[in-house]
Amino acid sequence: MRSLANFPMQANGSEMLRVAVIKAHELEVEICATVHDALLIQAPLNLIDKAALDTQQAMEEASELILKGFSLKTDTEFVKWPDRYFDERGAGMWSKIMKLLP
Repeated sequence: MRSLANFPMQANGSEMLRVAVIKAHELEVEICATVHDALLIQAPLNLIDKAALDTQQAMEEASELILKGFSLKTDTEFVKWPDRYFDERGAGMWSKIMKLLP
C-alpha cells in the first residue's frame, strides 16, 4: 500500500528531473549524470558558479512546470579535484566495498 501511495511522488520527481535535464542542456550546462534527485555537472573553474546557478534555475523551473507553479528549493555542493564527493551516510558501505577490492 505504501508503494502505491508513493508512486505519484516518485513519478513527479522523475518527471521534474527529466525536464530539468532538458532545461539545463538548453542553458549549455555540461551534465555528467543524474543522481537520484540531483544533477552532477562539470565546468571549468571560472564558469562553475554560472553553471551551478543555471542548473538551479533549470531545476526550479522544472518544479514550477510539473507542480503547477510551486517552486522547490535547491542547494549546491561543490567538489573540486583532487577531492571527491563523499556522503557520510554511505561511509560504512564504502569501507566494505574498498576492503573487497584487490
